[in-house]
Amino acid sequence: MAKIEPGMEAMLDMYFYETNSLLEQLDEILLRTEQANSFDSEDIKEIFRIMHTIKGSSAMMGFENLSVLAHKAEDMFFVIRENPDVITDVSFVYDLVFQVSDSYKAQIENIQNNINGEYESIDFSELIDKLLKARDVLLGETKGEAPAAQTSAPAAEPAAPAPAADNKTTVRVFFEDGCQMENLRAFLLINTIREACSSLEFTPADVETNPETAKEIIDKGFLITFVPHDSVDEVLKAIESALNVQSYEIVSQPVPAAAEETEKTELPPEPQAAAPAAAASSAPAPAVKEQTAVEKAQAAVEKVQAAGGAQKQSLISVNLAKLDALHDIVGEIITTESMVISNPDLEGLELESFNKAARQLRKLTSELQDTVMSIRMVPLAGVFQKMNRIVRDMRKKLGKEVDFVIEGEETEVDKSIVDSLQDPLMHLVRNCMDHGIEEHVEERTAMGKPEKGMIKLSAQNASGEVVITVSDDGAGIDPEKILNKARKQGILTKPESEYTEKEIQNLILLPGFSTNETVTEFSGRGVGMDVVKANVEKCGGTIIVDSKKGVGTNFIIKIPLTLAIIDGMEITVGDLVFTVPISTIRESFKAESSQILRDTKNNEMIMIRGVCYPILRMHEKFGIDTEITDLEDGILLLVETDNKSVCIFADKLIGEQQVVVKPFPAYLTKYNIKGEGLSGCTIMGDGSISLIIDTNTLIG
Repeated sequence: MAKIEPGMEAMLDMYFYETNSLLEQLDEILLRTEQANSFDSEDIKEIFRIMHTIKGSSAMMGFENLSVLAHKAEDMFFVIRENPDVITDVSFVYDLVFQVSDSYKAQIENIQNNINGEYESIDFSELIDKLLKARDVLLGETKGEAPAAQTSAPAAEPAAPAPAADNKTTVRVFFEDGCQMENLRAFLLINTIREACSSLEFTPADVETNPETAKEIIDKGFLITFVPHDSVDEVLKAIESALNVQSYEIVSQPVPAAAEETEKTELPPEPQAAAPAAAASSAPAPAVKEQTAVEKAQAAVEKVQAAGGAQKQSLISVNLAKLDALHDIVGEIITTESMVISNPDLEGLELESFNKAARQLRKLTSELQDTVMSIRMVPLAGVFQKMNRIVRDMRKKLGKEVDFVIEGEETEVDKSIVDSLQDPLMHLVRNCMDHGIEEHVEERTAMGKPEKGMIKLSAQNASGEVVITVSDDGAGIDPEKILNKARKQGILTKPESEYTEKEIQNLILLPGFSTNETVTEFSGRGVGMDVVKANVEKCGGTIIVDSKKGVGTNFIIKIPLTLAIIDGMEITVGDLVFTVPISTIRESFKAESSQILRDTKNNEMIMIRGVCYPILRMHEKFGIDTEITDLEDGILLLVETDNKSVCIFADKLIGEQQVVVKPFPAYLTKYNIKGEGLSGCTIMGDGSISLIIDTNTLIG
């Protein structure tokens, strides 16, 4: 077992965030370029930068195996960068780098799940050998043009003649306020730009080993003096796009050739500076000229910044736990505001000033809530793009030609929901690849379909919900096959003749149900679709299966935009108050005796505009004592979810209220409260508790 180095624990979150971001960027580049079947020079440079940065940050954290792995991958891409023509077969490069990415993710997951700072260190020796062999093969094809040893570190490259001091560019970098550990962020920045520079100096020079330099960087900025391999713009672009960099300013630039000749004739040669600060010093006469150049450079920078060019958008990464805490506080503020405004001591009083202030308070708390909610909202693009990798791997292993289409990835949902969606979506995509798309092309062409199959992942907003659809144009679900399997497993709950085609399709969501007879890498374990259903329901959502044999299958997931604060309609049943989510209510009305009917099983029904709906009496459902039992005396709410509708009967309607959803205490889980149709509770303005109705399970 390996152990995290003492003193590094505080930096782990930053390391995980930045490394995972880089690995996602790496996967995106690989998937995009693999489709084009070629790397361009920018892609190669970007992959090299990613490996170089990961190598440096892993070494700094003391993760030696990760640093060595990234180093060897960097070696291979150094050879490719120097001579892209060495790649005659790109497929082996993709496979190797994908293995590197997967290995990195596996080790990071081990570290994240560590106990007491100890974790299992994965042995990457086999993969490292593959990378070394690949590098040697590429070097053989370049006929010795690229260096054979220590190729990744720029310092080991064949040295060019030392450039004159006048060829150097100096910039001052400022990091985001409050990002902390500025010295280590400066060190990571140096690692990021090092490979793009033939000469590189920085002040403070001991940022890697001296934490005290963080204060100096905050006060004075971080000075970097460099001579680029290619162009100054390339280095500046790398600085601008680096994490936690807020802005930079150009302190000095290379002197134009004509001015350089003039200085050579007028002044003795200036000794090369040992630090960026010394590089700016010179004799009194040229100092005026240098100052003028600096002023011009700064004026140019300010002009670009004013146009939004050099000034990077101010972004900051925040621990999700802090956002959760902030969200909880806002929820408490909303609850407290309701308690103050609805205080029974104020009833009957004429308080014009108080009411005016209360309206303003409500406006501000509403804006605060919207802002906090928007902070937690993230696009689905991240989790959607990860499905590209699933399709790519299965395409190769199953030998199926499939186009993968993504739509609506910019749709935003709550961060906690995004995290919960990754596993369900992964399983659904795998299901479409394994079960949906036909095994042989001949099967598709015989039915008039294109040779290539298609899997589509889409998302859209719809009335307070996000609808995510995973679909394929494959063989679809065979109802007869599903029914036979269900019969063998003994999971049928009524005569087969009474099952509709849709009910048969949804049998695949039951625990342990699988149509695969043999266990493969992707299917046949008896665990899957029921887990998908459970994970979706944890998000407060539902999943619907819609399939047609020979045409294809759609898995439709409906989830709320957020789980924490909802708009609800409050109703009373006896002495209890319930909250029904407004998004599920179609209408509320008083019943008339002429509308009440009975079905063949003597169940109460009500006729609304020619359609019959079942009636659910809340007092009977939850065993509540109430004096209002006549349907004409109470209130009916028509609620609809998952294509099912029912009329809820309650005593009376209180009104609309924005409520903060609170989970039930853990000790109540043994009573299966959620299975009875309750999703949580909320605190009312008078301090009492209201139970929140989960219409999905209530109707189901």
